Amino acid sequence: MTAIEASNPKVSVLVPVYNVEKYLGQCMDALCAQSLHEIEIICVNDGSTDNSLSLLQDYAARDSRIRIIDKPNSGYGASLNKAIELASGEYIGIVESDDFPSRKMFEALYGVATRHGCDLAKSNFFQRRGRRDFPIANLRGFPYKKPFDPKELPAVICTVPSIWSGLYSRRMLEDSNIRFRETPGASFQDASFGLKAWFAAQSCVLLRRPLLHYRIDNPGSSVKTSDKVFVVCDELAESEAFLRALPQRCESFIPWFHVDKWGKYRWNYERITAAEHLGFAQRMFAEYSVAQEAGELKAECFSPKDWEGLTLLLEKGAEAFAVAHPEVF
Repeated sequence: MTAIEASNPKVSVLVPVYNVEKYLGQCMDALCAQSLHEIEIICVNDGSTDNSLSLLQDYAARDSRIRIIDKPNSGYGASLNKAIELASGEYIGIVESDDFPSRKMFEALYGVATRHGCDLAKSNFFQRRGRRDFPIANLRGFPYKKPFDPKELPAVICTVPSIWSGLYSRRMLEDSNIRFRETPGASFQDASFGLKAWFAAQSCVLLRRPLLHYRIDNPGSSVKTSDKVFVVCDELAESEAFLRALPQRCESFIPWFHVDKWGKYRWNYERITAAEHLGFAQRMFAEYSVAQEAGELKAECFSPKDWEGLTLLLEKGAEAFAVAHPEVF
């Protein structure tokens, strides 16, 4: 690796690391082998108590593009915010340390983003279980390789957040002050970051090919937890505040924001225990009542099943909704 490539990166890849020694080698091997050489790899060790830091140091000794930030544990959002502040690439990518990119991921995303001058580039991804990959067409239904303003196709915000399958213009993140919420742990911080990026991006481009291998069989993953009942609500409240500060874009996005929120709330409802369903349904009722009063709920944006569920919630109330949906909705 030459000094020029190490000091003038096209892409800064941010890697949050916490007790992931089992998977870290595969992730780092894939990053070091990227076909786009002009990258910097910023690894943030968030107070790991296993051998993660030692492994990172071994890789850094062999590859000058790797930078290590070692800090006390403060959570996923704080780790990535620290890395964003230190990044120097034209674009920023995020790879979680139990996942790994395909060899040409950053070459493909950077190439299409710069070709069209886009603020945001995203691809589909693989779900990885064991040693098997299952392609997920997360972006199906939206144009591939043809840049567009997300405001013109606002339903795109309802795709899986998958913040690790994209590149973000560092200029856009700085100009729009897009950062992660620094809540403890690693719960749902991708939700607000991903939405704010869609809201702020003046242009985006999508790739059909899956490029990131997203592991779904890591028992230590934060999504396996069942606490923090209302954290997702706080993430989405921040996203909504960000959007409402962009009035020229809010009108287009806000009906679809309520659709996306319904999907995220459904996921959270299924994650928490039955004893917590009524309290969460009450929060849903309060928020959607405000949206209804503002005339922001559009039946044509929701699926018929989701609109039926939302109508039940608003007409019959939280208790009736929770009784009717003891497990899922």
